[in-house]
Amino acid sequence: MKVIVMLGLPLSGKTTHAKDVTEEMNIPLFETGTFVYKAVEEAGLEATPENIVKIAGECKAKSDSYFTEKALEYAKETLGDDAIIFMSGVKAQSEVDYLVSAVGEENFFMISFHASAGTRHSRLLNADRKAESSARGAKGVEDLAMANDRSRFNMRDDKELGYGLGRLMALAHYVINTEDKLWPNNNYEITLNQFKAILNEIKNK
Repeated sequence: MKVIVMLGLPLSGKTTHAKDVTEEMNIPLFETGTFVYKAVEEAGLEATPENIVKIAGECKAKSDSYFTEKALEYAKETLGDDAIIFMSGVKAQSEVDYLVSAVGEENFFMISFHASAGTRHSRLLNADRKAESSARGAKGVEDLAMANDRSRFNMRDDKELGYGLGRLMALAHYVINTEDKLWPNNNYEITLNQFKAILNEIKNK
């Protein structure tokens, strides 16, 4: 199995790019966050921020890469060992170490998506982002809070970086700049084509 980890701070475009090529390039997306909510549900609890933090902490006490392990196990059960998959939600070196040990360094790739904080914050107001996050309940509430209060958005960035995400982004195999307001003014068509070129290169390795 080849694992392509999608890295980036919130609203950098990683999930949007992955979802737009999933069907065309036959690369499904697995998000570690899905397994956080699943663990909360299995504990018989409502998915409130407090319960999510509680259950996530308990699971990560068992293994720091707990949810990444669950995501990869599910991917292998669903697709077999010959698939190529996207994985989103990886933030720490321990998760990378687990994936490399599970699939081999030659089958592991990291693509990092970058955009300025101002650009990313403005994307909270995009119609497509609103529709998607609203459909996911708690995520919609969080997005609205961050849109109305920039300090909450900054706190979310700090939290992600605190896990070690910045280091992983700096060490990524590939980088895509999704900045669409400042130089060099990339648009989505440009970055999507760049993304597809990278994927074709990975597929041929």
